Amino acid sequence: MNSNKLSIIFLSPGWPLKAHPNGIVTYIQNIISGFDEYINPIIMTNNLYHENGNDAAVIDMSFFHKKGSVITRLCDKGLGSKLMPRYIRNKCREHKAKQHYQPIIRAIKTINEKVDIIEVEESFGVAKYLVNQTNIPIITRLHGPWFIHGPIMQQDKKDDYSARVEAEGEAIKLSSGVTAPSLDVLDRVRAFYCISLPNAQVIPNPVPSVPQKNQWQYRASDRPAILVVGRFDLHKGGDLALDAFRLVASTHQEVELLFVGPDRGVLIGSVSYLFNDYLEAFIPEINIKKRIKFLGHCESGEISTLRKSATITFMPSRYDNFPMSLLEALATGSPIVAASVGGMKEMIVDDYNGLLAVSESAGSMAEKISQLLNDPEKMQYLSKNAIKDSQDRFSPETIAQQTEEFYRQVIDNKN
Repeated sequence: MNSNKLSIIFLSPGWPLKAHPNGIVTYIQNIISGFDEYINPIIMTNNLYHENGNDAAVIDMSFFHKKGSVITRLCDKGLGSKLMPRYIRNKCREHKAKQHYQPIIRAIKTINEKVDIIEVEESFGVAKYLVNQTNIPIITRLHGPWFIHGPIMQQDKKDDYSARVEAEGEAIKLSSGVTAPSLDVLDRVRAFYCISLPNAQVIPNPVPSVPQKNQWQYRASDRPAILVVGRFDLHKGGDLALDAFRLVASTHQEVELLFVGPDRGVLIGSVSYLFNDYLEAFIPEINIKKRIKFLGHCESGEISTLRKSATITFMPSRYDNFPMSLLEALATGSPIVAASVGGMKEMIVDDYNGLLAVSESAGSMAEKISQLLNDPEKMQYLSKNAIKDSQDRFSPETIAQQTEEFYRQVIDNKN
């Protein structure tokens, strides 16, 4: 590896991870833990908890925001609404984008060393503005393009949907390099925007290994439990989790469902159902309903304990790029049933480190779960393979090395 030290800025939605349990924050935390002494990571965030708790240099960008101008207040009060002419709405969007990227530029100017790379997520197309404001190579990391997730969340009819999708496309095209956790999301971006992206590379998300004492173990005496970690919404398939469990619970009288995550609600037709509303509307059986436990937000330590003890981890998402919750389940060795969508079908080798079910099919998901509940030996086989495969493919050191190699290639190409 090249011995020249690289300084890399990661734009993070919050920091540290303990205060901001978010998929992107988790990714950044994990990858910087794998870098060697030749990488100097710099975290920039608008949401810095007063205790950093990490060795990485951290810049609080909230200090670089200026007070709202007259045009900011006007845009906030209605100039950006769909009732206004299109050119006025566009001006407001450009102004809001400027309010977002200018603090980044101001913060960069305070860094006393040469910055070699800036990595930013694709959301809202921030990279396209940074490209025009700095000579530093910009890497766009495809965490979750809005043209994929917006329609799933039924946001594609909103006034700002098209503008956000367009801005993200422009940012991806203008970036010096693009990385994607999964080939699926990269191929979708190429097809949707009709771009070849020769400067793109698939680099998975990393996950640390789990100590043996915290790994999953089968206990025949334990009451069987299915664990779901994710938002209760359409994107994460919260409704599918409950529908599939209803089918499983009808033939497995002891099994229970543990649901961890925020309750965002699901929109069915024109009606929005929160978790308990959905139970009342779609699961009439009292003996099944009482075996469903909604735990809401849990700390990472609590989730780790649940993964270790739950019989099965269930991932029913309608789409997921490369979810950290699935990576963490693999590292723990939890037997997994996941929908065959997005990057999950690249993470799970069916019948080796987990089972894949037909996407958006509660029946298929229930069938796979029941298969594992009836076969303890299969669960233990999947668990052993999941731990080894996770360490081989997704360790922070492995992913950090792939990332460093690609970044040095981008720098060389730019020079």
